Amino acid sequence: MATLKSMGQHMPELPADTLVSAVDNAGRGVVTHITIKGDRVAAIVSQSTLAMSRLLTVLLTDETAASVLPAVLPAAFPWARSLPGDHLTAFAAELREAVVAESPERVERVLIDWQAVAEVRAGERST
Repeated sequence: MATLKSMGQHMPELPADTLVSAVDNAGRGVVTHITIKGDRVAAIVSQSTLAMSRLLTVLLTDETAASVLPAVLPAAFPWARSLPGDHLTAFAAELREAVVAESPERVERVLIDWQAVAEVRAGERST
């Protein structure tokens, strides 16, 4: 068994087959970095996830496809149901820009910010 060390902390020992599986998975994916709660960490992203990301980017660069984004956001993000039409349009525009810029950190910031707006609006409506 191997002992792993992550960000200065000891992690539990993992069975050898778990490590072999992780290495095998890395071989089928791409090692990249993502930001989780402000910490930049290495991550293995599958080829299929990268393909979906590329597809979304291509779709959102097409004006016709991007024009339906405000209508579908509440289905993808239930918290967006509390946003009025003009807010959905602004949210869609910001999200589109972040996706097309291929900036996961920017996408994350847009989602966090708009979810906060939606929660405030939902709270105002319930009072």
